Amino acid sequence: MIFCCKKNMEKNNLFLIDNLQKCEPLEKKINITCSFNNVKCIFKHGRILILRNTNISFIEPHKSIIRIKDNTIILLFFNEDNLFLYNRTLPIDIKQLDKILKTVKRWYK
Repeated sequence: MIFCCKKNMEKNNLFLIDNLQKCEPLEKKINITCSFNNVKCIFKHGRILILRNTNISFIEPHKSIIRIKDNTIILLFFNEDNLFLYNRTLPIDIKQLDKILKTVKRWYK
């Protein structure tokens, strides 16, 4: 684990920042699904933010930003078992993602 330290100027607390472990198989599945549907996909890797000297931590999930013309679809994921559309209340799988991409593309033909 590699830690980067950044100071919060307001309270002088120290945060430890670590990269969330990549889920390459899921990224590959998302990338293949996007390429079959001729849409662009950008990945932003998640982070773990730990407030030093406390037991408080924040997990920022990995993001996949899919652009179809003027629309943006955001997928959040931690690992292969956890894939969400926009927020954690909308779990989906790769088959549902494929249907969503096809439906959105049909709207703009």
